[in-house]
Amino acid sequence: MAVFFPARRAFLPLLLVLVAACAPLIAGYSLEAYRNATSLKAETLALMAEAGEPYAQHANEVKALKVRLAAAHEFVAGMANNSISAEQWKEMNDPEAGLAGSYWVLWERQTMVSEQARREQIPQVGEAFDEIICLEANKEKDTDC
Repeated sequence: MAVFFPARRAFLPLLLVLVAACAPLIAGYSLEAYRNATSLKAETLALMAEAGEPYAQHANEVKALKVRLAAAHEFVAGMANNSISAEQWKEMNDPEAGLAGSYWVLWERQTMVSEQARREQIPQVGEAFDEIICLEANKEKDTDC
């Protein structure tokens, strides 16, 4: 009987390794995360287009949207195995990353955003949202965005 004891000891770590190897590398698809991304994309781009007007006229809208964007980040960050999505949202909201978070800072500092800057920055933010949406829509699939 003592002969089998060492084999049993080796079996448990091997079993744990095999179970860990079968664990997903990314969280599963979330309809709520997908809805957040698609609706927030539309809201964000629409509000960015208003930046030809004084920031003060839209300050409350920006503040409310920033809260919804932060909530979307917190939602995906709270899901297991979802660090890629969480990082995308973190970058979207970061005031220094060149996306939506930076746009709100620019608009507030400059009071208005030039038409040229809006034409350049709105598509960039839209593409970043498309990456977030694509990742969520294609989780558990081997599809490039």
